[in-house]
Amino acid sequence: MSTSKRVLIVGGSGRTGQLVIDELLARGHEVTALVRKPESLEAKAGLVTVTGTPMNKEDVRNAFAQSNPEVVVVTLSAPRAGDSPFAAVISPPRLMADSNANVVAVMKEFNTPKIVIMQAFGVGESWMNMHWVMRMLMKKSNMIYQYDDHNLVAKEVKASGENYVFVRPSRLEEGEAKEIKEYADDGKGVPMMGAITRGSVAKFLVEATESRTWDGTAPVITN
Repeated sequence: MSTSKRVLIVGGSGRTGQLVIDELLARGHEVTALVRKPESLEAKAGLVTVTGTPMNKEDVRNAFAQSNPEVVVVTLSAPRAGDSPFAAVISPPRLMADSNANVVAVMKEFNTPKIVIMQAFGVGESWMNMHWVMRMLMKKSNMIYQYDDHNLVAKEVKASGENYVFVRPSRLEEGEAKEIKEYADDGKGVPMMGAITRGSVAKFLVEATESRTWDGTAPVITN
């Protein structure tokens, strides 16, 4: 069992975020979640909810003041008009960029040493290692807006000088944690239909909060 940490999660009410909370609690960490609707999270021992949105820096600052986190985990994703990943995005175009910019700004105020951010295979340097068919699909669908936002996050968080881990899972599937494969060289060799379960992603995100193994890197992961 690793040493208990104080963890602030942003995006904890999402499908992956809830699994991250469960994994953190199971490993004995103290968890605070910044959520717009606290009722969206089931009350659990070791979990504190703070009402607010990461788009508002004062809300972020309030969450930090209540938790004094040693690490922040961000599992935000852009809300969509439907369950399909290709459904229209109904959030502001810089939802993730502005939210993460607020988080890293407040991290500096509180001397918080690390942020772990869930992104996606195809973000940043991994784009050219995505199969060309998938790149074409992303370019011609609503998915490209979320990739643009993720790319802004990567650029701005790197520029902030904060210690980061960008976790870039391949296509998400529902399911429990399985064996995880890491791809060096920004995802070179990931198969076109490579996929990973949300449970696996949650486990990896938590391990990235506990370990310094991936600090300053952007691991691409599949099952």
